Amino acid sequence: MKPIVLALLALIGAVRGLGEVLKVPPASPDPSGRYVFYLHGGVVTGSDGRPFTKEFGPYEYRAILKRFSDDGFVVISEIRPDDGDPGRYAGKVASWISQLRKSGVSSSRISVVGASMGGVIAAHVSALLDDPGISYVILAGLYDDEPERSLVLHGRLLSIHDEADTHRIVPGAYFHRSALAQSRSIVTKTGLGHGLIYTVQSAWYDATLNWIAGAN
Repeated sequence: MKPIVLALLALIGAVRGLGEVLKVPPASPDPSGRYVFYLHGGVVTGSDGRPFTKEFGPYEYRAILKRFSDDGFVVISEIRPDDGDPGRYAGKVASWISQLRKSGVSSSRISVVGASMGGVIAAHVSALLDDPGISYVILAGLYDDEPERSLVLHGRLLSIHDEADTHRIVPGAYFHRSALAQSRSIVTKTGLGHGLIYTVQSAWYDATLNWIAGAN
């Protein structure tokens, strides 16, 4: 494991044991906690939480949430019933984040991790919240599509996708027109393609922890 990841684990060790998985933010959040909003891929929408595809196998949604919570994060995530309007759901997430901020949680302690369609929603959240301190990790979700490519994004944004992904993913097009405090793009070489997002892979998980740690 990379040294910076070890440093992060030491940092969140102070809150280890406080990690949990919630469907909505806590009514009385701990300002010293670390909060991750996880937005799943579209294949999970309306499912039992472990959908299976012939191409990529099972999407281990609950295992991903557990990994974050085991590392001390308060994870806020729910299985979306519908993905017809990503902007509408983004408004819901943005309101939850505003709720945390009003309760005294620093922006640097809030992260949004979105995969595929969840990444599309995360981009909308970033556009809605003009907050440079929030960290975003978009996994295989910055597509060459409108209206998302016209969004002006804010915060700290890390894009991760695999070089074998058959979707047209163009993080540079988003970075160019946005008002990001910090941005980075990582292209992994796992050979998993879009299946990278289906399980906890060190190729994206370690990089995500590194990015979140960089907000402090």
